[in-house]
Amino acid sequence: MSHRKIFPVRIKVKALFEPNCKWRLVEEFGEDSFCVQTDGRLLFHADYTNKENLIAWLMGFLDGVEILEPVSLREEIREILLKMQKKYREVKNEISMD
Repeated sequence: MSHRKIFPVRIKVKALFEPNCKWRLVEEFGEDSFCVQTDGRLLFHADYTNKENLIAWLMGFLDGVEILEPVSLREEIREILLKMQKKYREVKNEISMD
């Protein structure tokens, strides 16, 4: 049984990673998962099956990644970041550090 039948591809992701992310990409997806660009960044292509896991994985790179495609995923991450920015901008007086 093929890998694609067990885990059907739902999302084809394309992203630019900073050069310091290279070994993590190699370890997790292999050397053929990206092409080094003239500016040193890594153009990454992969198929992913679960959007929530993909978002969590991408966000684990912090500002070391820029999602290019799909545009809908890029927009969804932008919305998450805006919500996080709002949450952390507000001062929470009710939080006690006892």
